[in-house]
Amino acid sequence: MEQSHAEEFKGNYFQWFKNELKKWPVPAWTIWWFGFGFQLALFLQGHINLLAFITLLATLAGLLCTCAMMIGRPINGLFGLISAVGFIYVNYSAGHFASVLDQFVFVALIDIPLMISWRSWGQNFKSKVRTLSTQGFVITVVSILIAWGVLYELYVLLKDTNPVWDSLVLAIGATASLLCTLHFSNTYTLWLAEDVVNVILWFTANMAGYTQAALPMLVSTILYTATAVYGKFFSVWAKAEQPKPLEQEQAVASQKN
Repeated sequence: MEQSHAEEFKGNYFQWFKNELKKWPVPAWTIWWFGFGFQLALFLQGHINLLAFITLLATLAGLLCTCAMMIGRPINGLFGLISAVGFIYVNYSAGHFASVLDQFVFVALIDIPLMISWRSWGQNFKSKVRTLSTQGFVITVVSILIAWGVLYELYVLLKDTNPVWDSLVLAIGATASLLCTLHFSNTYTLWLAEDVVNVILWFTANMAGYTQAALPMLVSTILYTATAVYGKFFSVWAKAEQPKPLEQEQAVASQKN
C-alpha cells in the first residue's frame, strides 16, 4: 500500500471501515464470494443449529480476515477477532483443544494489536516488511518441530480428538502469528504450511465424523490456503521492498570497514 487508508480521514471509524473495503484486487473478492456461496450452500443443505450458524459466521469473517491480510489491510484485525470467537467455539466443540489455543494466540498477537494500531499499521507497509535470514528460518523450523513434539504429548494427555495434526497447527500458527506481528514476510510460508495441516486436520475430522462443522471448516481451510498462496507469491507482502537479512547487513558493514 502506498498510503494507509487510515490517513484518509480523522477519527471516523465508519468511514475507515468503508475505505478499508474499497479497491480490493479481484483475486481477494473472487475468493471471498466463492467462499460465501459455498458456505451458504452447505449451511442451507445441512442440519441448521447453533453450531452450524456459528460455523457459517466464523468461516465468512475468517475468510474476510485472510483476504484483508493478504493485501495488507488492517481491517483484518476486526474480522479476525470476530472469526476467532467463532472458531474457538467450533474447535472446542470438535475437541481440537490446541486449535482453540491457536486462536487465542492469534487474537493476542495480531487482532488486538491491529485494533489498537489501525491508524498506523498500514502506513509505509512495504518499508516495514522484513525477511528472516536463512539461519533464522532454520532455527524457526527446528523450534516448531520441537514444540510440536512437546505439544503432542500434552494434548494426548488432554484427550484432544486429533492430537497429531492439531498440535502441529498450534506450533506453526503461534509462530506465524509472532512473525506477522514483527512484519516478517516469512509469515506466509508458515501460514501456507499451517493451512495445509489444517486441511488435513479437518479432512480427517470429516472422515471420522466426530463433528458437524468438519465439512464447512474443510472448505474454509482450503480457501485459506488459496489466500496464503496469493499472499506468499503475489501480494504486497511478496512485493514489498524487504531490508537485507542480518547476515547480509553485517557482510556489507564489514566490507565498508
